[in-house]
Amino acid sequence: MKNQLLFFLSFLAVSVSAQNKNVVSHYGVEPSQFEFHPVELEKSECITQEARQEALNAIAANKKEILKSNPAAFKITGSHPLFMLPIRAKAGFNDYGYYTLNNQVDHNFTPNNNLEDYNCGQRTYDWASGNHGGTDYILWPYPWTKMAEEIMEIVAAAEGVIIDKRDGNFDLMCSNNGNPNWNGIIIEHADGSQAWYWHFKSGAITSKGVGDTVAVGEYLGAAGSSGSSDWPHLHFEVFDSNGVRIDPYAGPCNEMNSETWWQDQPDYNIPTINRLSTHYSTELYQDCPNPEITYEELNFEPGELMALRLFYRDIQEGANTDITIYAPNGSVFMSYTWTANWGMDYATAWAQWIFDIDNNWPDGVYNVEVVFGGNTYETIFGVNTNLGVEDLHQTEIVMYPNPATSQVFLDSNKPIDSITLFDLAGRSIRSFQPHTSKAEIDLMDLASGIYLIKAVSGSETQTFRVNKL
Repeated sequence: MKNQLLFFLSFLAVSVSAQNKNVVSHYGVEPSQFEFHPVELEKSECITQEARQEALNAIAANKKEILKSNPAAFKITGSHPLFMLPIRAKAGFNDYGYYTLNNQVDHNFTPNNNLEDYNCGQRTYDWASGNHGGTDYILWPYPWTKMAEEIMEIVAAAEGVIIDKRDGNFDLMCSNNGNPNWNGIIIEHADGSQAWYWHFKSGAITSKGVGDTVAVGEYLGAAGSSGSSDWPHLHFEVFDSNGVRIDPYAGPCNEMNSETWWQDQPDYNIPTINRLSTHYSTELYQDCPNPEITYEELNFEPGELMALRLFYRDIQEGANTDITIYAPNGSVFMSYTWTANWGMDYATAWAQWIFDIDNNWPDGVYNVEVVFGGNTYETIFGVNTNLGVEDLHQTEIVMYPNPATSQVFLDSNKPIDSITLFDLAGRSIRSFQPHTSKAEIDLMDLASGIYLIKAVSGSETQTFRVNKL
């Protein structure tokens, strides 16, 4: 299938030896190829002045109507609010991450690629006659799939009154072209400042209407791609009590406001791997606005290729990614370090290492451990096993303790239909059907080592790796 990756700066495929250092392989196996894909979204006019003025006119009319029934609705009190993050993950989402922060407010008002964000970097954009005026939180990876699943929930960053609400507009836009037909909400706070929340998914919006109050952290809607948008995201824009745009992020190049508007201002760079996964194809089919084809796979056979893929947030020049693959017997299969050396930082990117599965790969379940930005990420895959992609679908099941000496416990928010204990060769040791939300697994008769526990609840499966002491 033809690769349909859109919005990408470049395709960087290089020899592994040029990018990986300190390769230690105990089985004579190394990755055959490496690819790095930085992501760049379309940068063009996000909203015309006419459309912005229309929104301001609607706000004025709405506030006039609100005052008729509630004369004290906009009594100015207190200082400006301190925001919480205006997004959260949908309940039950438990991958490593779901978004990146791709564009900030542009503080250089000279248009045509004169860029400066609050931290004196260039994580922003402009166009021929204007500048980006908000903060964009984009879904990543698999934005169209995650939009359909409503993974990014938009919440009120501060309490206030809804002064404009729009819904029902087409929400699968693929072009940042000034389209004024956005879905979203505008909230006025007690001090008279306003927060604009744009690009909601159609129909995924609070039932509250204009004139209603919302509490801090209250659900407003789900991220979409309505209006002028080429990627599912939230555009968050803030104006002070005088109607002057501010940037809630305080920094050395922010002359709009001298102090932060955040309760706890997030760091400029938050190095994260949002997803770590294995695939049977090197392609990522992403054709706006269709759900992505990911080619994810957990089990491989000799003669097949395996792509180990990492989806990054905030990968900086010179940052190291340390990758260790453990063989089914628990020993180090191979380890290596990759250093990002493209000459710049990227807010959104992905990389993959391609392996040729051959007879040098022992049968069984492998564990992948990746260290990046001070955090550790893990996944599993198998060679000649019965693992399937469904084994990565996370359910709300918790296993403890780990490591364990005599038994482990599984707690779930719904009945567990079946539990199977495997060794690292993929052989079933025991299986039972508890049909309860709590279960105990006896490990007393097992030798010390690593084992896998597969728990099935309804249509969802979760696999745990437990260390028996």
